[in-house]
Amino acid sequence: EIKKKGDGQTRQTEREMDARTALAGLAGALTVLLVHRMYREHVRRVRLRKILKELRKRIEKLQSTTENLLKTAEAMQGKATRREEETMRRVESARKELSTISPQRARFLLRRGVVVPLVRGVLWERALVSDEEVKRTGVAEVNEMAKWGNGSEYELNYLRTIHADLARTFPTTEGFERKGRYLPRLEKVLRAYASQDKQIRYVQGMNSVAGLCCLSATDDAQAFRLTNALMRHPGYLHREVFGRGQGRDLGFPLACQLGWILDRLMEKYHPNLSAHLNKTLAMMNCPKGMFSGRNVGFMTLKWFLTLFASVVPPSVSVHIYDLFVADGHVSALRAAMVSISDVKAQWLATAGGDTKVLQPKLWHNKEDADGCPSEELRDTWTRDPWALIAAIRAAPPSIDEFESLRTEYARLQASKEAS
Repeated sequence: EIKKKGDGQTRQTEREMDARTALAGLAGALTVLLVHRMYREHVRRVRLRKILKELRKRIEKLQSTTENLLKTAEAMQGKATRREEETMRRVESARKELSTISPQRARFLLRRGVVVPLVRGVLWERALVSDEEVKRTGVAEVNEMAKWGNGSEYELNYLRTIHADLARTFPTTEGFERKGRYLPRLEKVLRAYASQDKQIRYVQGMNSVAGLCCLSATDDAQAFRLTNALMRHPGYLHREVFGRGQGRDLGFPLACQLGWILDRLMEKYHPNLSAHLNKTLAMMNCPKGMFSGRNVGFMTLKWFLTLFASVVPPSVSVHIYDLFVADGHVSALRAAMVSISDVKAQWLATAGGDTKVLQPKLWHNKEDADGCPSEELRDTWTRDPWALIAAIRAAPPSIDEFESLRTEYARLQASKEAS
């Protein structure tokens, strides 16, 4: 019994020792795991500190770079502002100097193409408007005239037409897009002019003429003075292009005159093309003369109502206006002759009766693969502005020839009226 009791105590002691050993092993394992975890956490924290330290350095470097860039940008902006202010001072000085030159000198500069957009309005005004008119028609006077159109239904009808045409005026040109900065000026100029011209008021096409004046002028008052001068100055009287007909009268008296002169110039300088076009017109039961008589609507109105502003972009037509301000309607005829010379070979190569000649865009735009007019202008109109101006000035007619043809046309009209 004693032996059994001793053996039992021994086995119990062994089990307790085994349990202690197991617990010690488990505790050791847990300790190792805990130490390993603590080590990994330590390594992670060390790495994180390094990353944070590197990030701080990069942030500080980025902040320093940003500060330097801001300083550089401020310095550049300051230089640009000073340069712009200096440019504007020079422009104002040039405008002030040009505002004292004679009309003859202004026309001379316009003929030579010595024009930049910032001073174009001043040169036009010197050539067109008297000093008394400049003093008499200021911003306040134009604002007062621009109130026209809010009265009777008669005025409102004109105002609706003006509003409709605002969106059609150079829609792809900067400043004339929807809510563009030139649209309020254009509306003001058109309403002010309609208040003064009681016979015509407003006709579609005037918006293009006034639009180029707005594009070139320095303020609303100058834009109105330029438009009013182009329309009513005795040397230009462009308003007569928009005259309405009565009875069997076609209207557009000045356009009809210019079209008749252009046909005579075609017969003289391009007789083959004139005969070819007349053959096409005859096959369509139209009278002779591509640009005059009942055919005035084919090309003449599109060229002369707006002085090419509705068929070529403002960047091109503005140079035609420079020459128009310098020399009057003879410049419009010369521009037409340049266009005719450009398409002469193409039209002579077409079969008689081909109605392509009646597509206005094909007189200025290239053809696409299907023979339809593309949106790309012909090379004649995209050349260097000085080359374009030189080509127009070199084209017929001369001033004497133009005046002679005008006299002949007036004599024929007087003969018709007498008969």
